[in-house]
Amino acid sequence: MAAWAWELLLQLLQLFSAGATAGRWRGEGTSPHLQSIFLGRCADYKLLNSDTRTKNCTAIWEAFQVVLDKDPCSVLPSDYDLFINLSWHSIPRDKSLFWENNHLLVMSYSENARRFMPLCDVLYGRVGDFLSWCRQENSSEPDYQSCPTSEDCENNPVDSFWKRASIQYSRDSSGVIYVMLNGSEPLGAYPTKGFFADYEIPYFQKHKITRFEVWVMHEIGGPYVESCGEGSVKILEDRLKAMGFKYSCINDYL
Repeated sequence: MAAWAWELLLQLLQLFSAGATAGRWRGEGTSPHLQSIFLGRCADYKLLNSDTRTKNCTAIWEAFQVVLDKDPCSVLPSDYDLFINLSWHSIPRDKSLFWENNHLLVMSYSENARRFMPLCDVLYGRVGDFLSWCRQENSSEPDYQSCPTSEDCENNPVDSFWKRASIQYSRDSSGVIYVMLNGSEPLGAYPTKGFFADYEIPYFQKHKITRFEVWVMHEIGGPYVESCGEGSVKILEDRLKAMGFKYSCINDYL
């Protein structure tokens, strides 16, 4: 075979190998400039929230990045304990806003914690919001091609992060607890298997909570799949009632 043919064959094999590697996991790869984004968000947050002025963003990053030294399917929620401890701050009473399937609406409504303080507006949630991270399987370098999701393995870096953050957020919430659900979601407004159901509701401190107020929002021009008292929303209402919580439900809270 001519030299050029061997070279072409080698290039094709390299392209095939790169393509196979890129498809290893189902999730997005590590966000480019992860450290810079993380530290920048932390510094910005300190300017907005006086309770966090003394936080050491570098120490918080170092506590966070230890998971990048672990196999991408062996990261536990407890691996973020030190990170949570260093970035923790209190949540104002009556300002907690939980949600499912309407992240952007929640962010818009909360107005950077001016109106409410959902998990993405707490320091330990803000630094990881919309980001992805993991280590390569057989290397100490970040994997920028793909990262595992729950479909790949349960103990992946991102899901374990949000599990640990969700547990902490629930434990610290008090007063009236607000919940925003998407009544236009085809699979139901309240996922019976999800972060709210599995990692937030079980960790509420009952003595801290006055009542729950559930808002079922429907997308403008979208379908009315479920409303208060229907389907999965009724399941949530029954669960809160069984746990002894007072609650109310409002469709399309203005």
